[in-house]
Amino acid sequence: MNSLITLDLADGVRALATEDPGSPVLTRFFAGYDRAFVLPDEREELEGFEACLALNGAYRHAFGRVHSELVAVFEDADGTLLGGANFLATAIDRDAQLPPAAIALNYVYVEPASRGRGMLRKMLAAVRMLSLIALDLDREGTAPAVFIEQNDPLRLTAAEYAADTAHSGIDQVDRLAIWSRMGAKVVDFPYIQPALSASQHSDDGLIYAAVDFPGDAVDAGFLHDHLQSFFAISVLKGTQDQPGGVATRQLAALSARTPPVALLPMEPALSWLRSAKPTTEYDSFRALALAVR
Repeated sequence: MNSLITLDLADGVRALATEDPGSPVLTRFFAGYDRAFVLPDEREELEGFEACLALNGAYRHAFGRVHSELVAVFEDADGTLLGGANFLATAIDRDAQLPPAAIALNYVYVEPASRGRGMLRKMLAAVRMLSLIALDLDREGTAPAVFIEQNDPLRLTAAEYAADTAHSGIDQVDRLAIWSRMGAKVVDFPYIQPALSASQHSDDGLIYAAVDFPGDAVDAGFLHDHLQSFFAISVLKGTQDQPGGVATRQLAALSARTPPVALLPMEPALSWLRSAKPTTEYDSFRALALAVR
């Protein structure tokens, strides 16, 4: 188990990452996380993160793949917290033309005082490098794929939209625009996040996106393997999905699929929303992105 991985970044920023549920890195990460995330079905409690990290032993080689669940904090030279990330790195050896690994970027936040300084881009680069280190892959080779969940502004209730925007200080559309500039594209797949715990609900109000993925589509088998690992470790935390459950249905659909899954640009849909054009015929941002691409 990697108790501590350190990485020096540009401008005096340092990343500290761990797979250890007892590490003080997790405590520091959670302090910032707790301020950043408020929607009830998207939140993980500290015990949830501890449960995920505790699986690094038993699930290291699950499904014939190598895994590393990590939390990371980013600090300046004075030790001031700048941001944090939680992610699952999975080595996927399907095809030499595909990325060598997939990253589920479960949570990422930049402290309000550190925004506007390119921190998110630094953190993404660090997450990729930390994943290669944790998986013992070639640090000079092809970068891992990165997948993220984002709030869908067309699926949130007005109250959820207002609460999250007020708490984060970033409008939902503006947040998507930031990720679009990072190279995020919508995965054209009916993604639903399974419930994070027995007291929570599955979440169909999310956009699933790939960040700076090579090409305009994701191999269905690659996406299957990534989600299978992500659901088992980061979401279900080692418990089994019920027969016909949310995770099982999505994995079955990808197993049966031959064509790759298209990646849809965000910007045309964002322009539509900014111009206040009607959206009543679109039940999700993905549907809008597909229609106006």
